[in-house]
Order: sequence, then C-alpha cells, then structure tokens
Amino acid sequence: MERQADGFFESKAAAQSGELYSFELPNGQHRPDPASRFQPEGVHGPSQLVDDRQYQWECQSFAGTATANLVIYELHIGTFTKAGTYEGAIGRLDELVALGINAIELMPLAQAAGRRNWGYDGVNLFAPNHHYGTADQLRQLVDAAHQRGLSVIHDVIYNHFGAEGNYLHEFGGYISKHHKTPWGDAPNFDEAPCRPARDWILANAIYWLESFQMDGLRLDALHCMGDTSSPHIVTEIGQTFADLRSTATRPYHLIAESNIYDEELIKEVSKSGDTGHGFDAIWCDDFLHSVSAIVRPGEHMSCRQYDPKDDLHTLLQRGYLFAGSLHAEPQRVPPEADPQSVALEKLVVSIQNHDFIGNHPAGLRFHQHSSLELHRAAAALMLTYPAIPMLFMGEEFATDSPFYFFSDFNDGHLRTAVEEGRRREYPQHDWSNSPSPLSVAAVNKSRIGPASEGDLQTRLWYRQLIQLRQSWQTQNLLTSANLKANWSAEDSLAKMTYQLGEQEAVVMVRLHPADANIKDLTVAFDGEVLLKQNGSAVSGHAGQWNLEPAGVLIGIQAAR
Repeated sequence: MERQADGFFESKAAAQSGELYSFELPNGQHRPDPASRFQPEGVHGPSQLVDDRQYQWECQSFAGTATANLVIYELHIGTFTKAGTYEGAIGRLDELVALGINAIELMPLAQAAGRRNWGYDGVNLFAPNHHYGTADQLRQLVDAAHQRGLSVIHDVIYNHFGAEGNYLHEFGGYISKHHKTPWGDAPNFDEAPCRPARDWILANAIYWLESFQMDGLRLDALHCMGDTSSPHIVTEIGQTFADLRSTATRPYHLIAESNIYDEELIKEVSKSGDTGHGFDAIWCDDFLHSVSAIVRPGEHMSCRQYDPKDDLHTLLQRGYLFAGSLHAEPQRVPPEADPQSVALEKLVVSIQNHDFIGNHPAGLRFHQHSSLELHRAAAALMLTYPAIPMLFMGEEFATDSPFYFFSDFNDGHLRTAVEEGRRREYPQHDWSNSPSPLSVAAVNKSRIGPASEGDLQTRLWYRQLIQLRQSWQTQNLLTSANLKANWSAEDSLAKMTYQLGEQEAVVMVRLHPADANIKDLTVAFDGEVLLKQNGSAVSGHAGQWNLEPAGVLIGIQAAR
C-alpha cells in the first residue's frame, strides 16, 4: 500500500464480495480492517469483503413514523428468540405489529469479542455481529420490519471501544490520550490529528442509515463522549442527520441517552454550530426511577436518590428531575427553580429497560419486584403520558425470564474485571446467587420465550393501552400543552387530565409498594370509562368511583 499526502494508505486490487483479507502492519502483525464490513471469525480474525449493493430491497416505499408518535420496543437479538439470530427475529415481528408497536430498537450490533455480549463492547463498528447472521440477513430483518410498518432504530456506542480486539491504536490517532472511560478506550475527538477519527464516526452513523436502511440511532451515554473542541462531535452528528434529512423520504430519528435533561440536545444546530445539537429525543430515566422509588422503596437501582413522596409529581409536570449539559455535571433541579414543563414529546420514557433489569443481580422484571397489577398500573401511566414510550422485550406479556448482564471475553484479566466489576459498581446488591456474566447460563436464561407462556391479560392490557394512545394522538389530545398532572403520595394516586374543547380525558393510577397496606380510595369521575383495573362505581353515588390498590381508571368526561 502507498502512503498518500493526507497520511492514508491506498492500494487497488481485483477482488470480489466474500473474499477474506487483512492488513499487514510494518511489524508483521495481521490486523482486521478498522472499517471492516464483516468479521466472520470474530474480532481477531480477517475481514470479509461485502458488496452492500447486492441486496435487493423488497420494501421501497416505507414512509416511517414521526418521532413523537413512536412506540418503541427495545430488544436484544441474541435473546429475543430461541435462535438468537436476525432471521429468528423476523418470525416475531407480526407479534409486535399486533401489539401496536411501530418501532424496534436493536441493542448494539457492532462485532464484539466472544459469542455472548450485550453489545456495548463493540470494536468493529461497521461489522454487524456475525453470531446473529450475515450482513444481508440483518438487511432482511430491516426489510421485513419495513414491510410491516416498523421503523428500526440501532443503539450505537461512540463513547468507547470494547476492551478486547481493539486494534485502532495501531492504525493512527483514533484513541484519546486524556479522555478515559470505565469500559474501554475513548475515541479521539479533540487531539490532533483527530479529524480522521471524527470522520470515521460520522461515516458510521451514515452507514447504518444508508447501507442498512435503518431509520434512526440511539447514541449511548453522550455525557461520556469526551470532546473539548468546537463544535462538539455530538453537534457534528446532529448536523449530519440534518443534512441527511434534507433529501430523505422518511423520518430519521436521533435519540440521545444523556443521563440528564439537556435542552441544547433537542434544539436545532445553529448556523454557527455554537448552539443546539439537533437530536429528536432524549432518554428520560427519571421516569422509571421515580416510579420504581414508589413501588420498590429502599431498593436503589441508581447512584442517584429518588424520593417516593415528591419526585413523581415533579416528573409528571415538568418531564425531568436532573439537568445538565455535555460540559457540566448533572444536578437535581428543584421544582421551584424551573417550574416550566418541557416538550414531553421529545422524551423517551419506560418502566424498565436493559440497564434497569440487567443491573440487578437477579435480572428481575418490574412485575417480579412488585405484582402483575402494579406492573399494569405503571404501564398505564407510561402509555398515556405524552412522552415517547419504550417497552423492553417480554414486558408486554410479563415474561418470567430474567435479563442478566453477560459477556464473553477471552482475556483472563478482562474476565476477572467483569466478574468483579458488577459487584463493585452496584455494591448495594447481594450478588452471591447471581450467575456469572461470563456463563452460557446467563444468556440462555435471558431468552424471553413465546408470548403464549406469559400473562395473556397483561398482553391484552398493553394492546388496549397502545390503541388508546394512538387514538388520542390522532385527536391531538395527548400533548404536553393539554396536560395537567399531579401525584399524591398520601393517596398513592397519579392523575393526569387532557382537555380538548368541552371534554377531558382522565387517567388515574394508584402506585404503591406491593406489600403496603393501602386502603381503597374514592375518586370523582362521571363519564365514559375506557379502561379500568381494580375499580368500580360506588353504588348509589353517581360520579364516584372506588379505586383499590393498583387501581386504574381511564375515561372521558365533561371538562371541569
């Protein structure tokens, strides 16, 4: 290969799709291509040539869904089905469509070391994991999703590289010398020469959208993307999406996991690049932690403290509890300091996700910590809130399968670090009976199984709630501008009302610890009941209802 003026090396050779190749470095070592499209033998093996143009797309007219109207289903390819493959996932898409889901979010697919991984240890960022199938089989999954009206969002990791199989430091200045992460080397976004590393990341973002026709990206842990330069790499990604949208025929979704509310994230990038980052939505973990603090008091699933008495009230009204920026440490914002609500339609909320479940030693689901009725009550609150709801696979039928953390490093030091790291990061839990994250059992037990083995009443409840949500959105009812909300810890009652004209939609949900001695509550409601659980009209008292523990009442009545 010949060195070019810009420092890159170039060579031309006759080749065809499917051939294996590697780069021989001056020291004689053979390394995979940093931009490899496929690694059939894993992170240490040769790369494979893939002609992205060979796949014949069947769905050519997918229109997509507006970001605010998404109902997202987060899934891990390896545990979503018994097969644990892209092809196997296609077999469950109709099940999701019947539920009312219109977008799937795939946990990270970039090739990582070993046979088992959540996906957050990827090192070949352009190569979809070969244990799940070929690159074209991933395209078949996206194609099949589009044929069914499902958008596909991919979870990507741009804050670090996996700790095993990362050879980028041998190819140039791709690794930061001063930014550090607990998971692996950080990309070089601000040390000269950093332009190649920045362009490499931007090219990767475009790659998933264009080569695989995906509909969006969820960027992991933006607050850990170290960059002191201007514009920040996050801003460049936002601008890249804006440029793509200018010629796109369907929506592209750019979602941030920022660990905080940051208004700049969801502002358009300014012409100068000094303000706004151009994202469409932000993950809001404050929602699930506020609900969890009520249902599971005393069991801390976060390094932050959440108050079961007041936090849900602030959250429902304002949309967040902790705020900050890419350049500032997060802090709790008192309600009186910033009483204004944000555009809730730009927040993604859930009652459980891969982190929330997997960071518990038993990998327990929401209903396993509480009850099926409390699970359904929390789901009702989530799915009738203006924010974008996200389900985690199996949630809709209350699967009894746990979701454990798992990985499969070959390096002995890394294996030890993984074993000890979970206990060190979450010392509040007893890990003595948790399966090793390096074991085959951890991944096998995490497979969710068929819906028929779950709770059918819960699945019906979710389907009814999603249908109701979509109906209210069609009526332009489910908006933050229409919302009035409050939480009463004394009554264990969350109440939301949406006013439209002379009518109002009412949502009342009772949340409390599963083992608490909660009394029935009489509430005022005089209208058409749309959905209810553990509730009944008070005999002889028109306009009054009795809500039992975990009670839910959703309906339409004359505006008050």
